[in-house]
Amino acid sequence: MNKSFLLYIFSISIFLSHINGQEQVSDTLTEKKSFIDKTTDLADSMIDMITWEKPKYTFSLFPVGGYSPRTGFEFGIMPVFQINTHKEAGSKYTRTTTIAPYFMVSTKGMYSFDIDMVAFTQRQWFFIVKTQYMYLPDTYYGIGNGDKEEPYSEYNLQQFSFLGNILKGWKDKFFIGLQTDFNYSDNTDINGDLLTPDVPGYAGGWANGIGPMVAFDTRDNISYPSKGWYITASSLWYFSNSLGDYGFSAYNVNLRKFFSIKDDKMVLAAQAYLNITDGNTPFNKLSALGGKRLLRGIPSPLKYIDDNAWYVQTEYRQHIWWKVGAVVFAGTGRVFNNFDNSFFKDLHFAGGAGVRFKVLPDDGLNLRLDFGMTNRGDNAVYVTLREAF
Repeated sequence: MNKSFLLYIFSISIFLSHINGQEQVSDTLTEKKSFIDKTTDLADSMIDMITWEKPKYTFSLFPVGGYSPRTGFEFGIMPVFQINTHKEAGSKYTRTTTIAPYFMVSTKGMYSFDIDMVAFTQRQWFFIVKTQYMYLPDTYYGIGNGDKEEPYSEYNLQQFSFLGNILKGWKDKFFIGLQTDFNYSDNTDINGDLLTPDVPGYAGGWANGIGPMVAFDTRDNISYPSKGWYITASSLWYFSNSLGDYGFSAYNVNLRKFFSIKDDKMVLAAQAYLNITDGNTPFNKLSALGGKRLLRGIPSPLKYIDDNAWYVQTEYRQHIWWKVGAVVFAGTGRVFNNFDNSFFKDLHFAGGAGVRFKVLPDDGLNLRLDFGMTNRGDNAVYVTLREAF
C-alpha cells in the first residue's frame, strides 16, 4: 500500500475524529451559526422543490454523476420513490419500499438505464430487483488476480441484465426464497489479442440462472442500518441449450454486521464475502472484485476476474450536520482459481472516504459519493444510491 494512500486515510480519520470530539460551540460562532442556519434553510427549500411528500409515498428527483477510468465522467438523473409500508402489529422492524430508476450517459460513450428496487409487503414478502440496459465501450483485461499489463482487448458491450430476489419472511428475521439472474450481452468490434474465441463469453449471449436463497436479517433499518446482522446465502444454476448459452453454477455467501457506537450517529459496518463459480462460465459472470460495491477503488468490475473471489471490508460512518454524513472505508481480498495456499497471497488493498446526503425525509436512504484507491494504483469516484453494504 503506497504512502499517499496511508496519508489520505489517516487525514480523513483525523478530520472525522475532530468533528466527533467537538461538543461545544463558542459564543463567537453565533453569527456564523446563524449564517449556516440560513444556508440550510435555503437548501431545504430547494430540496422541497424537487420532493413531493404524501401520506403513503414520497417522490424526489435528483441529478447524479460520477467518474471512473472505465466510463469517464457520468451524468444522469434519478427519481426516487419511497412507499411507506405499514408494519404488522408486534413486528419489531420497520421496512419501507424504495424504487429508483435512473438514466446515465458518460463522456466515453456509455449510456444506461437502471432500475433499483427494494420492496416489502405487509405479509413479509421481500423483493430485491436490479435491472439494467447498458451500452459501453469496454475493456477486457484477462483472467487472474495479478497486475494487468497492456495491450488489453477493447470491445463494444451492449448488455441487458435482470437480478431478482423473491423471499418470504418468517418471524421478522428469517427469509427464504428464490434468486433469478437473466443476462444478455452482445460484444462487437473486438480488438486485441486477449479476448479471443476460446474465451467463454467472447461473443456474448444469454446467461440465465435460478436457485434458492436464504437470509437472516436483524437490521434496525434497511437503508441505513446502525445495528444488527444481515446474512445471505444463495446458489444459482445457469442453463445451457434452449434456456441459455452457458451452463455453470455460482454460490455466494455474504455476511454483514453493524455496530451502533453513539446514539446511531456513529456506525461501524463490516462485511465478509465469498463467491464461487464452476463450469463453462462466461468471463462477464466470473467472480470479480471492483465497482461500486465490491472493494471500491477498482474502477472496472471486470478488471480482476476468476473462478472464485473473496474480500472483507469495514466502514466507519459518521453523521456530521443536517443531512450530511461522512465515511472512511478499507478492505482487502483477491480473485483465485483454486483453494490452495495462495488464498491469502498477492492481496488487493483498497480504501478511501466518502460523503453521504440523506435524500428522503425520516429515512436513512443516502445518495453517496465515494473516492477509493488501491495498492495497485487503481482509483475511482462513485456517485450512486444506497450504501455499498
